[in-house]
Amino acid sequence: MTAAAMASDGFFERLIETTPRTTVTTVLVALNVLVWIANVATGLDPMSPDARLLAAWGGNYLPLTIEQPWRLMTAAFLHGGLVHLGFNMWALLDTGRIAERFYGHAQFLLIYLGSALFGSLASLFFSASKVVSVGASGAIFGVVGALLAALFHKHHQLPAALVTSMRSSMLMFAGYSLFMGFVSSHIDNAAHIGGMAAGAVLGLILAEVFDWEEYRRQASRRLVIAAVVVLAGAWAVWQLLPARGPF
Repeated sequence: MTAAAMASDGFFERLIETTPRTTVTTVLVALNVLVWIANVATGLDPMSPDARLLAAWGGNYLPLTIEQPWRLMTAAFLHGGLVHLGFNMWALLDTGRIAERFYGHAQFLLIYLGSALFGSLASLFFSASKVVSVGASGAIFGVVGALLAALFHKHHQLPAALVTSMRSSMLMFAGYSLFMGFVSSHIDNAAHIGGMAAGAVLGLILAEVFDWEEYRRQASRRLVIAAVVVLAGAWAVWQLLPARGPF
């Protein structure tokens, strides 16, 4: 994303004035890093932690998750080593700060957590049915999905240079990451796709800050609707699991 596109027509400056601090993004990055530090402090290998220990910390693994559904969320704050953590936190900082300014603090938090939830649920049908799945990438793909929803649905309210630049960078990131997931057995593409789909749906439901009149009138109502959609959708997907727990 070029500096010229970001500054187009003073649009990004107005976003910063409306949301001076991206507090939620900062807190989420800090939580992920602190969890990794706690993992290492208790004996996990900083580069390649044992899957059994990640499971003990709350990793997503079907035989355990069907009895302990909270793993759907805790798994999103665990990482399979420093490289995994570093790449995810770079992506979260890069996309999260923009998305938080597009949607505001509360809506962005719902996008992140809702996408993390659906990323973990999708993984239960694929990777997490066989191995322990961890990582924030499902949530991050959800953030990308929400940004793409805004870029395609509200493109007429955004500077053209910004739309072109962001569309290209977001689609390239998603395309490259998904391609790597299809050629590598260590990448959980189901979580990526599930998270991205959830983020895109939430992005279409929620009100964008840059559409100020709509945001002022409808943000609270749309936040409630989106939260209900997340809960109802998660319950429906849970019912499709071959072996369900008490969720």
